[in-house]
Amino acid sequence: MRHHRSVSYCFAAAGFCLLTMFVGRVQAEDQPVMVAKSAGGHVHPSICQTKDGTLIIVYKTNNVLMRTRSVDGGQTWEKPVAIETTAKRPEVIREAPVFEVYPGTADVLPDDRVVVTWNYIADDKKKDGYYERALLYSISADQGQTWTEQGLIGPVDGKHLGAVRHNVLPWSDGRWLLPLRVGPPRLFDPKSGELTVFPVVDADKKQHSFQQIVRTSKGTLLAMGPVYLRSTDDGQSWTTIDTFRAVPDTDTAEGRYLTVLKDGGLLVTFGVGTMNKGLSYNYSGDDGLTWNNDRTVVVLPEANVAARYYSARTIQIDDQHVGTVFLNGGVQFLKVSLDRLKK
Repeated sequence: MRHHRSVSYCFAAAGFCLLTMFVGRVQAEDQPVMVAKSAGGHVHPSICQTKDGTLIIVYKTNNVLMRTRSVDGGQTWEKPVAIETTAKRPEVIREAPVFEVYPGTADVLPDDRVVVTWNYIADDKKKDGYYERALLYSISADQGQTWTEQGLIGPVDGKHLGAVRHNVLPWSDGRWLLPLRVGPPRLFDPKSGELTVFPVVDADKKQHSFQQIVRTSKGTLLAMGPVYLRSTDDGQSWTTIDTFRAVPDTDTAEGRYLTVLKDGGLLVTFGVGTMNKGLSYNYSGDDGLTWNNDRTVVVLPEANVAARYYSARTIQIDDQHVGTVFLNGGVQFLKVSLDRLKK
């Protein structure tokens, strides 16, 4: 497929700041790095890491997805540049007076390519009720430097699939599991374009959507949303884990994030209260069955991390540390010791 070089955009739109800040080094523990300043909107940062250790953060500003990279474990970050393919209107969507690029996630596939998902939303409701929310993706084979032309996922029965706000999970046969915001998750074959429903059904036979789905080192599937579900048979059956620490009370778990660790453990990252104060972490050492609920570790307790809207996302960046990307006056990155979170 043809590739395009990403170039930095220069925007002068009122109400937005240029996201071109080069950041310095982390000075001490709990000292986050400001990756990029932003005035607001659906920024929704995502983070992933390729096999050579390159960290990639993707977020939105001014109706385009931006990416920045770090090759030193998050101490310094490159000047953000636009992913050009994300700013284009797909041919299947007509021009509309109101449109929006709505970010999804950034993930690393088993072959080390990076896949980014997003929506192109076209709105002409005032004229004739027209509204489309196409689900798109683009792939990089060089650690986020260049990207393939956009690809379309769906539609199904004439209807576009909408948002993927939780991470894409690679499947063993080359397909991707898409945890959709509306409707059941679906397995997508990027070679054929085929989509297959993936049931996430609890003991009450209720089909769940809007779940973050991860696979642990033991092969267990965990689905986290308004309920917390666990499957040991590749999703054929699911059980509810009632003791999970971060079950929501006033939202649908948008602000909670599951992280699979290399040693078999798991973390959940979340914020507390309506303003989601602080970065909170809980640890599970038994494949997600139980969590250290009485030993929540809170980092940056006074920071408004905006976790309720998918802000805080955590990945393991080396054997001793995780890194969390979040919003607090801009896109920030924080490196945290794993030993501290497991206590």
